[in-house]
Amino acid sequence: MLDDIGADRAAVWGYSMGALTALGMALHAPERCARIVAGFWDPVAGFASGLDLALRELGLPADTDGLGLLWRGAYADPAQAAVIDAADPAALRANYEAFSRDRDLDAGLASADVPALMYCGTADPWHEPMRRVAVRTGAAFFSIPGADHRGGWVRSADVLPHVLPFLAGAAPGQPR
Repeated sequence: MLDDIGADRAAVWGYSMGALTALGMALHAPERCARIVAGFWDPVAGFASGLDLALRELGLPADTDGLGLLWRGAYADPAQAAVIDAADPAALRANYEAFSRDRDLDAGLASADVPALMYCGTADPWHEPMRRVAVRTGAAFFSIPGADHRGGWVRSADVLPHVLPFLAGAAPGQPR
């Protein structure tokens, strides 16, 4: 996409699975990343940690199809249901399988030399893994008190005061 718009670099902000994309760019194309913002993702265990938690909470066996579980949850939102219905099921399956294998992204983040800001809600199962990765890699981190996975998405008033100055070039925690 950067090539298509004629840009050499960009700030990349990803949320949930989008955070995986942002972190992957920092690892695999750091020269293309001016800054990275990643919210609500487990850079160590990846998607599997959230799926394992959901299966335990729902009392489902470990061999439950995680993609089917995601689809059922997404269908609660008509807009997401429309996206799923319009998509190629084989492509969705391939995407899910790829995300399910991504783990240990933190191993290379410290040497990626891309300024990074990570955040997560304290009620999200990925809060502590994400916070620990930020500490290990030297990334800035902030918490959204009481926010679960959906809460982090809808509480922009709690997120933007941290992210906007960072994207503008300020060091984390410093006003710009």
